[in-house]
Amino acid sequence: MVLKKLIVPLLCLVCLSACSDESTSTYSKREYVYCYFSVLQYTELFHVMGNPGQFASIRKHVTNGVTKVTMSSTGTTTDYTLDALSKNFGFGLGGLIMGTNYHGEPLCYDLACPICDRADRRLSITTDGYAKCGKCGVTYDLNNNGVIYEKPEDADLINPRGLYRYRIRFDGTTVNAYN
Repeated sequence: MVLKKLIVPLLCLVCLSACSDESTSTYSKREYVYCYFSVLQYTELFHVMGNPGQFASIRKHVTNGVTKVTMSSTGTTTDYTLDALSKNFGFGLGGLIMGTNYHGEPLCYDLACPICDRADRRLSITTDGYAKCGKCGVTYDLNNNGVIYEKPEDADLINPRGLYRYRIRFDGTTVNAYN
């Protein structure tokens, strides 16, 4: 009877820790990510969060001492000035890719190619839900959790992996990416 009382709590603890590891391994903690946007204020986010299969890129930069964010989607690129609170937002290694997959699930990835693993190796997003690295030539499927979709035949990938993925919340009016 005493053994039974010890085994049940131990089994519960093992199950909880296994579930915890599995749920956190999907999302990257490699680079700091935290941002919060009202989709009504940003044309690109409004478009992609309401249209399944569409994605936008978001990059932070400083121009003449002013912190800005550049958002691009389906041929539209806009620079927005960040307010004092938003200047400390974290945008991962190379920026962010935000949007919704074909099932309407909000998704967020790092804009940097994980194989090249450099901030200046940003991906180009296509209108059909793919992202391609101009340096190594690998293409990722944004609608399928950022897995490798296609790679050049001559590519010798030392560490083939999908895109770095971040947590995201979307309530219909605001989008929040974080890790």
